[in-house]
Amino acid sequence: MKQPPGFVNSALPSHVCRLHKSLYGLKQVLRAWYTRLNDFLPSIDFYTFKIDTSLFIFSAGTDI
Repeated sequence: MKQPPGFVNSALPSHVCRLHKSLYGLKQVLRAWYTRLNDFLPSIDFYTFKIDTSLFIFSAGTDI
């Protein structure tokens, strides 16, 4: 490991930064973001397919 760019401490070049948040928690952020997006988009007339739930579609008249 090495110090990240912009945070290099020249007095302590062999030291590294300690990660205070677990990596598992960082991975859960994406799931929380998708859940919030999935709750919001139907409220503005987007809908999803049952087969591919990550695809959001908006249609207005003949336009998709």
